[in-house]
Amino acid sequence: MIAHWYFVSLLCYGFVVQINGLFRTRGMFSPRTDPNLLVENRIEQNGYPFELHHVTTDDGYILAVHRIPNHSNTTIENNRVVLIMHGLLGCSMDWLITGPNRSLAYLLADDGYDVWLGNSRGTTNSKNHTNLSTSSAKFWDFSWHEMGIYDLPAMIDYILYQTGQKQLFYVGFSQGTTQFWVLTSLRPEYNKKIKLMSALAPVAYTGHIGGLLRPLSYFADYFKGFYKYTGYFEMFANTELEKFITHILCQKGVLTQPLCQLIVSMIGGFSIGETDYEHLEDYLQFAPAGCSFKQLIHYALGIQNPGHFRPYDYGTLPNLKFYRRFVPPEYPVEKITAPVILYNGLNDILAAPNVIKCITNLLLYIQLNERKILCCLNLA
Repeated sequence: MIAHWYFVSLLCYGFVVQINGLFRTRGMFSPRTDPNLLVENRIEQNGYPFELHHVTTDDGYILAVHRIPNHSNTTIENNRVVLIMHGLLGCSMDWLITGPNRSLAYLLADDGYDVWLGNSRGTTNSKNHTNLSTSSAKFWDFSWHEMGIYDLPAMIDYILYQTGQKQLFYVGFSQGTTQFWVLTSLRPEYNKKIKLMSALAPVAYTGHIGGLLRPLSYFADYFKGFYKYTGYFEMFANTELEKFITHILCQKGVLTQPLCQLIVSMIGGFSIGETDYEHLEDYLQFAPAGCSFKQLIHYALGIQNPGHFRPYDYGTLPNLKFYRRFVPPEYPVEKITAPVILYNGLNDILAAPNVIKCITNLLLYIQLNERKILCCLNLA
């Protein structure tokens, strides 16, 4: 019975976002401010320099990359360049929200790094394409697989060219790590371009994921058919309507804020005294930053198939067209040779210790495979 309620709830949500999408096409509840300008204002108001770069992928997506350049007297030979990638439903603002002395982007900039903040396709900052519109279902026909084989290499090559470097540091959070495993396993030549990969809450094998996402994953096939029928492929777009609702429900001091805290904890895990609820309302003005429904389905399919890390499963017969086999092949993770450090929290239900064990076994051939366990922390 509970499972049926999950299914009905998600269908209701689909109806709501359909109505919301209709309003957006008529100019209602649409974001009025350029999201890249919001990032620029946030960085410059905190006293840091800002640069906006646009990177075009081989399949035509135009990605926004935000830079906090290092203007010290560091020579090109000694310049330390770092690319930081957000997780699912995140964006570059994730690394700025808590301000100087706390947010990772500022901390690295203070330490002399040349900081580049990526934004994956379909997020608030990266909704442009050379010939596709966001109203087209074809625009949203991607998962984190395409982010790994197209978005990440395009950003890495662009950054290395702009900085004159041969290698960079990479920091990935959650989906940002998934993209990295895809890239370095399918395009192993990129391993040599990574000086060190810091994997925060790493995700690859999702079969042991707990929390709210597990029961929802049972309906992956239903959702796939439902949204294919409706033609709406964008999920969790951050519109003015959603900002208004989160402002009313999640602002500090209101009776409903604990509900917002509960939802965050149900998704990422509970960690009393550790989750930063002080900036929750501010964070929810920028999150969720949107994604393709196909991304969610791809993760859900992994939950249904423990012990496997594969490209998207289109179904038995379509798989023959895409992969020339009935089941998608495993990612050749044995080809990952970049040095990696894994960081995970014991209360993280999306990157739980048994999931990390699978990833650790995955990385048997890594030159540097150091694992940091952060007691009591969750995904958030």
